[in-house]
Amino acid sequence: MKLAFALILVAACHPAEVPNWQPDAGACEPHVVPAGTNLMAPAVTFAADVLPVLVHSCTSASCHGGASPQGELELGSAATYTNLVGPVAGELSTMPLVMPGHPDESYLMHKLDADQCTLASQCVSGDCKQAMPLNNPLDAAARDTIRRWIAQGAQNN
Repeated sequence: MKLAFALILVAACHPAEVPNWQPDAGACEPHVVPAGTNLMAPAVTFAADVLPVLVHSCTSASCHGGASPQGELELGSAATYTNLVGPVAGELSTMPLVMPGHPDESYLMHKLDADQCTLASQCVSGDCKQAMPLNNPLDAAARDTIRRWIAQGAQNN
C-alpha cells in the first residue's frame, strides 16, 4: 500500500521536482510557464541572483568551469555575462544563448527546462544533447530566477 502511494505521488509530481529527472527518451514537450506568472517581479539581478546559481550548479571542472569548459561555454568567471548574453548557442546557431527580454527564445532556458528536444530538427548535432545541469537539474525556483532575469532584460547588474 505504501509503495503504491509513493509511486502515485512520484508520478503526480512535476518532472522538475523529481530528483535527477531527465526527460524520457520518447517524451518531448515544450516547457510552458503557468498562466498568470509574473516574470517582471520580483526584480532579479545577475550578480546577486543568477551568477550564484550558475556557479553552484554549472562550474565544476568537468562542466562549464576549469581549463576546458564543455561546449566552450565558461561560466563562473569574470566573462560569464558576456559568454551568455550575445553569443549564439554552439548546438543551435540560429538561437542566442540568452536573448534579453525573451526567455522562450533563449537556448539557455530550453536546456535548463529540458525541452531542448523541441528544437532537435534545427540543432547542429541533430539532438541538442542533454538537458542541463547534467544529472542534477535545477529546481523550478532556480530556473524561474534565471527566466525572470532574462525576461527583465538580462542586464549585467
